Amino acid sequence: MRKGQTNLIVCFLAAVVLPLSLGLIEELNTPRDILECLTYKSQNASIGEVSGRSIQDFCIRKFTLETQSGKENFAQNISTEGVQYLKSLFRQLESEVHDQKRGKRQAGTWRVRREIRTLSDAQRNSVFQCFRRLKNDYSVDRRMSTYDMIASLHSGQAARLMHNGPGFLPRHMVYVLVMETACRIPMPYWDMTTDSEMMDPTQSIVWSDLFFGPGNGPVLSGPFGRFRTPTGTPIIRNIGSGGASLARKAGIRALLSRRRTFQITEPQPAQSIFSIENHHNGVHNWIDGYMSGLNTASWDPVFWFIHSFFQLLWVAFRNGQRASGINPERDYPRGVRVPAGHEFYQRMNFMPFMRRMTNLEGFSSRYDRIVQYAPMPRCSDACGGGPYFVCLRGVCVSRSRGRQPFRFRGKRSINTQESQLADENVNPNTTNIIQSNEAALSTLNKPYQNTFMVNGKVDEDAWAYIPIRVLYERPRGFNFHTSSPRTTKRDMYDPENFKKEAKRIGLQNQVQYKQQCDPSGSGAGKVFVQSSGLNYAGTYKDYAIVDERQPVTSAMTYIGFKKPFDSDSELILTAYDTCGRICRPACPVYNHNRETYKACSGSFRISSRAPLMFSSTYGSAVSNTWNVREGMEPGCQSKSLPITFVCDHQNSWPWESKL
Repeated sequence: MRKGQTNLIVCFLAAVVLPLSLGLIEELNTPRDILECLTYKSQNASIGEVSGRSIQDFCIRKFTLETQSGKENFAQNISTEGVQYLKSLFRQLESEVHDQKRGKRQAGTWRVRREIRTLSDAQRNSVFQCFRRLKNDYSVDRRMSTYDMIASLHSGQAARLMHNGPGFLPRHMVYVLVMETACRIPMPYWDMTTDSEMMDPTQSIVWSDLFFGPGNGPVLSGPFGRFRTPTGTPIIRNIGSGGASLARKAGIRALLSRRRTFQITEPQPAQSIFSIENHHNGVHNWIDGYMSGLNTASWDPVFWFIHSFFQLLWVAFRNGQRASGINPERDYPRGVRVPAGHEFYQRMNFMPFMRRMTNLEGFSSRYDRIVQYAPMPRCSDACGGGPYFVCLRGVCVSRSRGRQPFRFRGKRSINTQESQLADENVNPNTTNIIQSNEAALSTLNKPYQNTFMVNGKVDEDAWAYIPIRVLYERPRGFNFHTSSPRTTKRDMYDPENFKKEAKRIGLQNQVQYKQQCDPSGSGAGKVFVQSSGLNYAGTYKDYAIVDERQPVTSAMTYIGFKKPFDSDSELILTAYDTCGRICRPACPVYNHNRETYKACSGSFRISSRAPLMFSSTYGSAVSNTWNVREGMEPGCQSKSLPITFVCDHQNSWPWESKL
């Protein structure tokens, strides 16, 4: 479609006057910090190669961490007794580090971390039992379990300063050590690259009751089935819901090919394949639910297995530095590019629970010495032993849960003892989504569970709703083999077969996507729409079902946002398909009795002033949108459709020229 305008495809929508400065739903300029981040992250990045969803998510989350983190600071509820307990954990850790340095302990360490599927049943259950013990322990603080006390350190200002910069590495290193100290059991790691080898990683054995428990919706069975979060709800997950991917072996090889810390830490232009945080963010978003919110991620015990794995990668990276004659203890990034709070001299934000330790001190090798990692599963050692891996074509791949058929992609393995050098010509912007046909079907077959969390509290009644229209153009390169028997290579739905008519209605379909992203066999797919608070802490997501066979299809969903009755709600709306391809927001205008839609920012202020353009409940949003009563013309009541997303595959990012 033409840049900046959605053209005639939306002409069937009746007009809704959306003033730019007045009215119940007002368009806002997207905050400059978000726009600058979007521009930096998409610099020299091709839409055909890079997941736009990952760029948007990174920049919006960075903004909300910086502006809204105080509204989800769960550590502020810790009692005086809880503070003393946490101080004791840090003292134990420092004492162990000190003794190891002075040689008071015998060679070796009790902190030998192994891949969780290589543990015996007894070893694995000991880890799970530790989490359950801490979760049920209110002896230190009657208002907060011991597990929740430790988990709360990953919220508020601490969470902000643990991400988006080189401080990500030492701060998470110390954090995992603290939980490990509380458990007195080595923290196993989850090598998700063995899952990403599967055609459908959601079928991995780890999402069974033997390991992490269910991956979709409330977690009510498995080792954490009785866990209740500080808000009183079960753990919530939405694994593989679309638009994000697990870390893959190719990406890890690329990361380990670098030799300087500034090359693998944020800030990085585009979605660099060398950025350890990019790989980390993809895992959090792939699990979704509470895991996708950095202030709530540690409520799910899988958090610790994820970060034990990324600590393994940092250890492997540092070993590569030593092999190249670089001292990792002194290789902390410096200069104007280092984000505020991440400078080498800044103190880790775990006070008052630990001594005044700097980011640079966290790079000390004395912390390496108290931890050992068993190698990542390799075929040469039977994938670590046990029944939960299979070696195929030289690669260890996770087994499936249940009776699902086993299929895998087939890629090279990684040697973490000595970092393998990747191809120097590797594309640095390929932390992208690979979707198989099986994964597309799996995503299509799953509902989505929101947390309904706003400003640190779960309250379903705190959300209002607006309908969102989605217009989806068929991406280039698909062939559904729906044609005459005499022309089996042609697809009758492909706009390439009727270019003149397609051009007349505005179809241009400029992008040839390079990533592997297969559709479902039927063509049914999902487009997710998400609201993210700009002046409140909270997100809401739902999806519309589209038909990727058709040249263009229309669908609808309903999106929640914080009710604006006590104060106006400011939010940004985004949309993307299951491959992370982003859509453009369009707002209606009315001129000379002619209805048109034009590109808009996607940022809005919603207030309780008339005319009412939102609904206080989901049910009323549906009833205010549709009319299917007998005796009346059925259809959509257009007055309640203020926003449309157009997924039109243009060769320009939606935020270009907005600064």
